[in-house]
Amino acid sequence: MSPHPPIGGIIPLDGAAPELSYPGVSPQLLARVRQLWSAAGLDFDHCWRLGLRSLPGFRAVPRVEAAPASTDVDLVFLYDQAVLWIRALHEAAAIGRQHQTEGLAPAQWYGLAALSARLTEQLAALRVLALTDLPMPAMQIARSLSEDVDMVLVILIRRKLAERFAACRSAEEASDFWRRHIAGGRAFRAISERLYAVGIDHSADTDYAKWRKSVLTTLGAAVHSNALNTQVPQRQQGAVLVNGDSLHFATFRIHELCAFAQLLEPDLKGALETVANTVSSTCPLAALAGPLSGIIVNQIQSLSAPPASTPRAAKHH
Repeated sequence: MSPHPPIGGIIPLDGAAPELSYPGVSPQLLARVRQLWSAAGLDFDHCWRLGLRSLPGFRAVPRVEAAPASTDVDLVFLYDQAVLWIRALHEAAAIGRQHQTEGLAPAQWYGLAALSARLTEQLAALRVLALTDLPMPAMQIARSLSEDVDMVLVILIRRKLAERFAACRSAEEASDFWRRHIAGGRAFRAISERLYAVGIDHSADTDYAKWRKSVLTTLGAAVHSNALNTQVPQRQQGAVLVNGDSLHFATFRIHELCAFAQLLEPDLKGALETVANTVSSTCPLAALAGPLSGIIVNQIQSLSAPPASTPRAAKHH
């Protein structure tokens, strides 16, 4: 089988086990993930087919016989579950907004639904790019995705800001909101202040903040082609991914979103549970958002070391 099939060239059969889409995945990681799902009373196979196989552009990871380790495949496996959580979060937020579910303000439900929809599209696009060796657009999407993660967290901790976001009715107003409240690290500073209040130091002089800044600088360079080396990265012998750095950073940020959202907005978990109780039989993805949050947080320790270009990421878990 060619390691470079066309987009959509490998799609698992409807009834195929999820692991068949990840040839070479670590048996230990697969067993741990299945154990987490089982302990939460969730059907991993059914939810995977519902939320991931239906993802636009979905394809299985190409089999590379000479791969020296399972690292790349494991990364895609963890990334896909982060995608599944974002899709579930979007469904839950849309229903929370519709029913004005208690726990979050209407503007927060609105912002969460809108931004999780955008995150879903970005994650789907990044997945396609990661499996088709297109590093520059992958870097652009990873940078944009990181900003949207920050924006979600800001909306959860600042209700008035959520109201301003919800009040935007034109591209100009949305651009002005972004420039005033999100761009230039403004959102991250607000998040860092709130995290510091609960005992997590992400101030500018910490290793985490320096690592994050260096990664975002690298990703941001993809927007300005004159600042880039024009040599396109080449697939190494036995490698499954060329875009492992972008995929790793995106997975890392979704893990952060899941953990920090529950920490910074304690009412979120209860609100998601209320949504689940409302629609558990009619919208299984929405009902998955709450219980899957705990599984995603538990998977943080399984996120393997990043590529050499981002050496500090792993130790922040």
